[in-house]
This record gives sequence, C-alpha cells and structure tokens, in this order.
Amino acid sequence: MLTAEQLQVFADDIAANTDPVVVDALAHGNNNGIREWYAETAVPDFWVFVSTITVSDIKGAMAWSADYANFKDDMEAIRFLLANGEYDPRPKGSREALNSVFAACPTTKSGILDIAVRKVNRTEKLFAVADDGLAGGDGSAKNAAAIAVVEGPASLDDVRAAVALIGG
Repeated sequence: MLTAEQLQVFADDIAANTDPVVVDALAHGNNNGIREWYAETAVPDFWVFVSTITVSDIKGAMAWSADYANFKDDMEAIRFLLANGEYDPRPKGSREALNSVFAACPTTKSGILDIAVRKVNRTEKLFAVADDGLAGGDGSAKNAAAIAVVEGPASLDDVRAAVALIGG
C-alpha cells in the first residue's frame, strides 16, 4: 500500500500521463487497465538494486577459475559478508565491502554486480531514487542502478485511491 504522499505522486503521474492506454483507461474508469500499464516493465529499461542476493547466487557468480588465486586469502572476509545466507546490495557500504574484498577480481566483482540489479516496472521507476555508491546512479543503465523505494506493481486499491485524488 502506497503512503498518502506516494498516492499523490502516483495520482499526479496518472493525471499527466499522455499514453493513449492510460488516457482511455482513466476516461472509462478502467482502473485495472491503469494498474496493468504501470505494472509493465519501464521503457527504456530502468535498473535498481535487488533487495537480496542469496549466497548460492553469489557463489555461482564468482569466477572461481579466473579469480580464486586473488580472493582465496580473503575467504574469512567473504564468509563474514555472507554469514546471513543472503546479501543486501542496496546500502553503499555493502557494495563497498564487496568491492574491497574482490578488488583484484574483476570477473567475480562484475558477476556479483550483474546479479545485484534488476529491471523495474513503471510504478517502481516512478518512486526510485538515485544512488551515488559503487555501480549506483540514476537507473538509466545496469551499471548505474537506482534504489527502489516501492517494490512491485501498484495494487488495484492504490490505483483506485490515486484516481480518486484526481477526481476520476
């Protein structure tokens, strides 16, 4: 459920949206049509950091043959970073820690950063915020990911509440 402030932002975006699908849906009271449009993947692609990466996924992203000689001495640090069974790459410090541990391991570092991001839907893009940490940015590229404030598509209740703010 979106907050009152987020609902107002959502309502303003719906009201200003010129896409024919949204204009038609709004004109005909088709809230589900609006919800479906905002649930589609953002175009152009927009990238955010995922909320968690599993240890299994990180192990799979590690370039064992290419980089093991460089990270084998850091296994204690790697175990410490992954002790919880998953890793949250959103905080800058988390990415800085990975960068430090895998500083001499470009293939592994690239592989981990590759699984640390995902494309978002239009609702998520609307609320995402820029990030200035390692691999962070304005969301415009895979290596310039933003932070998702809202995760997942808007609910039908959110759409109804936003449309009510428009007066629709």
